[in-house]
Amino acid sequence: MDADVIIIGGGPAGLAAALWESRCESRPRVTILEANPSPGGWVRTERRDGYVCEHGPQAIRSTPEFTEFVASLGLEGDLVTASPSASTRWLGRHGKLRAVPTKPLAMIGSGLVSPWGKFRLLREVRIAAQAQTVDGESIAAFCERRFGRESVPLVQAMIGGIFAGDASQLEVASALPALTLLEEQYGSVFRGIRTKRQERNARGEERPSSDIYSFRGGMEGLVNRLVVAAGESLEVDAPVEDLSYDGDTWTVCLRDGSERRASRIILACPARVSAKLLRCAAPGLAKELAAISYASVASVYLGLPMANPPTKLSGFGFLLETESDSSVLGAIYASQLFPYHAPVGHQLVRVMMGGSLHPSVMSCEDHDLIAMAVATLRRYLDPNLAPTFTHVVRCREAIPQYQLGHKQRMQRITDMLDQFPGLRLCGNSYQGIAVTSQFGRDAGLRAVSDRQSKVVAQ
Repeated sequence: MDADVIIIGGGPAGLAAALWESRCESRPRVTILEANPSPGGWVRTERRDGYVCEHGPQAIRSTPEFTEFVASLGLEGDLVTASPSASTRWLGRHGKLRAVPTKPLAMIGSGLVSPWGKFRLLREVRIAAQAQTVDGESIAAFCERRFGRESVPLVQAMIGGIFAGDASQLEVASALPALTLLEEQYGSVFRGIRTKRQERNARGEERPSSDIYSFRGGMEGLVNRLVVAAGESLEVDAPVEDLSYDGDTWTVCLRDGSERRASRIILACPARVSAKLLRCAAPGLAKELAAISYASVASVYLGLPMANPPTKLSGFGFLLETESDSSVLGAIYASQLFPYHAPVGHQLVRVMMGGSLHPSVMSCEDHDLIAMAVATLRRYLDPNLAPTFTHVVRCREAIPQYQLGHKQRMQRITDMLDQFPGLRLCGNSYQGIAVTSQFGRDAGLRAVSDRQSKVVAQ
């Protein structure tokens, strides 16, 4: 055997898996094979003209898994907490920004819904719970059923910002499992939220002023520390072409013609890539993996000479309700979150566009994307805005779409993994697109023989 474990993919999921493998008592020999010249996947930080531009996630939200992961790396001192003002979020509608309430029932006094819409929101606690169907229920259908029709445009804006997806096509039980769990446990989303808040208060738990973080130097700081932890086990420029399995040993065939063998394989690459690698060894599994689709997003960074930004250029950023004449999903106020992301006296705004509803954006020229981004900021913030810095980043097929039937697909995939006890699938294609979902010690899908119970997307 060339290694005990071979991890294919050197993004956050693969590097995290390598870290936990290295902490096992058995101390397995681990090899990480990354196809690209540098690891990290879409977690990449660029520095241009004094601005910090992220290719992938702008920040990371704290979870118990994240806290444990950071502690295991000794990274606590490198964490940068977002400004407390990041709690303010805006919604763009017909050329105007409105503040989005942080509490669901505060929506009643926000002006975002009509009097009838407010009445319908109040009735949510009286709407009977409904079991999820085998084929699943879309986010849009769930929210219309529980909160009323006026909630759908608001939810679509939110889904555009999180998944760059279509709320009528994404499965609520897979994309937003907390909502279906609240309905299942409490019979009402609002009742569940209120009960959980009361339980936290009874325990004396206080929420931090901000649970959003980055790292010194940007999100790439996390990847850099993981690369150091990986050491010589990480190999870059090592694209894999195929996998074979003889019932005991996995053989990894690289593009350069060389082969590696191991008893265990962790596929930490996108599902579509895993599908290609498994096309011969596991054609049925490969077919299921290939059916998971992805959305592409373009980000336009705009640097604005502005020492004292207006009120509506404070907070986390804004999301836009779907408009027929716009491909823009929303914007993140990067330097409001982390002031060091822009030179003193300047602001940095990241305008996002494209997604599953506007795929043609990815073929536009840079100058067209910049023009759309500038026009959006002028419409919603200030008609006189004139950026002095621009930068375009394209992330193609970057965000998995948990479409209707995703939960059942995860069940079928997990069942198929019983045939391959040494195979594990991890990454954001399966159970959560957030980076933190990849940090758990036991993240991913694997055969039942490898553990006491199956891991199925909840």
